[in-house]
Amino acid sequence: MAVLGINQILIRIKEEALVENLGSRELENPEGVGIDFRLGALFQITKGGAFIEGDSEEGLGRRKGVKTKVVASYQQPAISQKTVILKPGQYYLAQTLETVNTPHDLMPVVYPRTSLFRAGILMLNSKTDPGYKGKLTFGMVNLSPFPVKLQMGARICNIVFFKIDGETVAYRGQHQGGRVTPSKVEQQV
Repeated sequence: MAVLGINQILIRIKEEALVENLGSRELENPEGVGIDFRLGALFQITKGGAFIEGDSEEGLGRRKGVKTKVVASYQQPAISQKTVILKPGQYYLAQTLETVNTPHDLMPVVYPRTSLFRAGILMLNSKTDPGYKGKLTFGMVNLSPFPVKLQMGARICNIVFFKIDGETVAYRGQHQGGRVTPSKVEQQV
């Protein structure tokens, strides 16, 4: 696998809508090898009860997520954005402002911006499978003993696109489209 250069990323954004709702800074003055995504919404868990079953002879396992509420979200136009305070030890789900439309030959990998962990914020993230379309959702927890202010629209992660050599199977999971969490019991796909 090779990493896509910024020039190729920008071409694919313009020609294929690889990323939607990208900020002007990233379109006009990107740096490095990836592009930064911004904080679009922050969710707090309000009720537990999550479970994930294993597959059995009867078929794929079931699962259930947690219930969440929106703490804050990015508001258009981008004149003034809400600031939230991430309390020490508190866990959140963060969703990007941008939407990714992953083609079958690329695999986006998410890296937290160093400004997060320098402030004590741990971001839990993963790769994104080919065929996934939607906003990205991550776990975020303040590991520091101090509150941290975070403004909606702040750049929180950098996405690097890996070029896949060989066949892929398109993502067909239930988070397609950017769903934050399954709040009802459902069969895995």
